[in-house]
Amino acid sequence: MKKRKKLTYYAECLCKGIKVKIKDKIRHVSNCHCIQCMKTHGNFAAYTACEEQNMSFINNSTLRWFKSSKIAKRGFCVKCGASFFYKKYKSKNISIAAGMLKSPTKLKTYANIYVKNKMDYYKLDPKIPKFAKLK
Repeated sequence: MKKRKKLTYYAECLCKGIKVKIKDKIRHVSNCHCIQCMKTHGNFAAYTACEEQNMSFINNSTLRWFKSSKIAKRGFCVKCGASFFYKKYKSKNISIAAGMLKSPTKLKTYANIYVKNKMDYYKLDPKIPKFAKLK
């Protein structure tokens, strides 16, 4: 996992029913083109990640979890509908939709993953590495 230097990040959904504070390092952004992300976000999903222990909730009153597969769940806001988290059950890390972060993030997109599921209406930046599966 490519990580950034120690900073404090804040993230929130549109209605602010989910607000988090992230301390320590977070991963640069990967764009996921898997079918689940396409169906959850309506397009590819840009995610960063951190160790779950480094994230604390300021507000989680509207957070709900959906068991999206046998290995993972997705966290979303029941009020505004924002897709916020992706969490593998046996992982110490949690993925956070990068668009939820307050700017500036100083993050960069470092990879496109599950590119075989990419839709035909957009092009990938050839400068960003692409992978058939999770790197």
